[in-house]
Amino acid sequence: MRRLLCLLTLPLSAQAVHFTVREAIQAEWSRQPPTFTEAQKQALSERDRARLDLTLRRIGAPGAPVLLPAELEKPTAEIWEAKAKEARTPQERFTALFFLNRMKSPKALMALDGLRPEDAATWPRHLHLEAALATARLNGGEISPALQAFLEARQKAGKVDPVRAQAARLRLVMAGKEKELLSPVEATPGSLLAMMDAWNRSPWAQRRDLALGAFRTLSPDSEAWPRLGLRPPTSATLDQARAGVLSRLAEGVPTSAPAEAFQIGSDPWSSASQPLAQWYGFQALAKFQAPLPALQAALQQQPFFGATSPMMLGNLLPALRQQAPKQADELRSRLLSGSDALARAAAIEDLPAPPTDLDALTQRTWKDTQFESQQTLIQSYARWKMTPDEQKAQLRPWLQHPDWTCRYEAYLALQKLDPATPWPGAPKPTAIDRAILKEATRLAERGRPIRLRITFSGARAVTLRLDPTVAPMNVANLVLLARKGYFNGRLVPRVVPDFTVQMGSPCDTMDGGPGYTVRCENSLTWYGPGSVGMALAGKDTGGSQFFILTNASPHLTGKYTRMGEVENPDQALRVLDEIELGARIQSIQVIEP
Repeated sequence: MRRLLCLLTLPLSAQAVHFTVREAIQAEWSRQPPTFTEAQKQALSERDRARLDLTLRRIGAPGAPVLLPAELEKPTAEIWEAKAKEARTPQERFTALFFLNRMKSPKALMALDGLRPEDAATWPRHLHLEAALATARLNGGEISPALQAFLEARQKAGKVDPVRAQAARLRLVMAGKEKELLSPVEATPGSLLAMMDAWNRSPWAQRRDLALGAFRTLSPDSEAWPRLGLRPPTSATLDQARAGVLSRLAEGVPTSAPAEAFQIGSDPWSSASQPLAQWYGFQALAKFQAPLPALQAALQQQPFFGATSPMMLGNLLPALRQQAPKQADELRSRLLSGSDALARAAAIEDLPAPPTDLDALTQRTWKDTQFESQQTLIQSYARWKMTPDEQKAQLRPWLQHPDWTCRYEAYLALQKLDPATPWPGAPKPTAIDRAILKEATRLAERGRPIRLRITFSGARAVTLRLDPTVAPMNVANLVLLARKGYFNGRLVPRVVPDFTVQMGSPCDTMDGGPGYTVRCENSLTWYGPGSVGMALAGKDTGGSQFFILTNASPHLTGKYTRMGEVENPDQALRVLDEIELGARIQSIQVIEP
């Protein structure tokens, strides 16, 4: 008994103090920072202290240390020029080149100074430089003889992707930096998207003739293909790539589009009625900001261009507002009072001022399971020029919403009006929350990666290796959704060559989620090629949509939850480079260790 009494009277620093994986997950879910005295922190093991530090940084409550270093939080040319001078590893060099390019610095290529031909052997195969080099040249950079020797050695080592090289050359040719394209590359769904992305980066005047002529019929013998640096595609390839080509034509329509650009979408291609093609097309129609008789006549002949679903009608609403205001008013009223949350979000965005029935709209939106409508309403109070007191009256109830993300969105808005606004409290966990927390704790405590095998149409597959010790809630969420078959049959709605492939939308577009949100679990792990991350519409808005990078994207580091990476990148990234927009996910299978 005497020994026990002695132990109880030991100073706090000598007592056992822990901050476990389970406690970290709970704290990050509740977004309530754990309280430790300095003595208790010192008593933690090195691992627990690091876990506590990361948890506090991720929660981001007032007074907590920030996660991002200055070069990522507020990058400047001066910071990255200094880092470029010090860069030695491929990762450091690529990151400095990337950020200097984003700032349009003519000094970006200094990040590659000192590279020698023999360095080509150790340069990572999937860390592609072609687009970055083209951007640097367009920003005024010049490739030195030493750098040219390194690039030629990379070419000889087989580390230059012909499609990426041709896309980069196309940008340079259209900008007058080069005189001719490289040898034509094979036309595949991936290369078609890559060349059209490069082509779209030139002014409309340079693209007008192809857009209005060669792309009207989208046939294998179109004059577009050689001008894009492609061999003629087969009919089968075009059938597979139609939605992608349509999406790029829609995206390439300039803002404040000239009337002539409407002719792009006037030809009734076989895929024009597909939801994904419609989704991109309606976004393009919104760029016609002046009344256009041809477009108004088309609306008269086929109201809403055949769109019937509330979500698709909401996507059409901005174009309708420009071309048929009376129809837009009627549609907005219908969507505001309807049951579709995504359509309601579009209708709220269309409101120029608070509606007379704002309380009724708030009650409907409060109950929505898709966060988009709630986020749009909360952000609209300021857009509607309501007085500060009126905004506060609308925002304060949202601090008690059952969903944390609504509370956090309201907190951000209130802070702009009153910096003393207290950090919101934690909501009561739902059944889904409890299931995610339970699975997250199980996976994180086990401490081993878990694999998800994605099988696409056409007998193509990619396996993801996810780390629950880094992002336990997000990994657990994807695992639970996959086990329920949530992703099976869904389409891939976003493919950006040399950047990302995004999937997981229940709407086969880039809208929506599973009906709840998941907390961000950001880290400073580099977003290199093959990285897997959660798609967001703001902090803590993750759900079911995730992306896989096909090249490094350092600006995402620390700002999106990184869950892991692809296995067997040689095989996986080849599949993702060739995946077509609208590819179907047959299944996502969870593979336990």
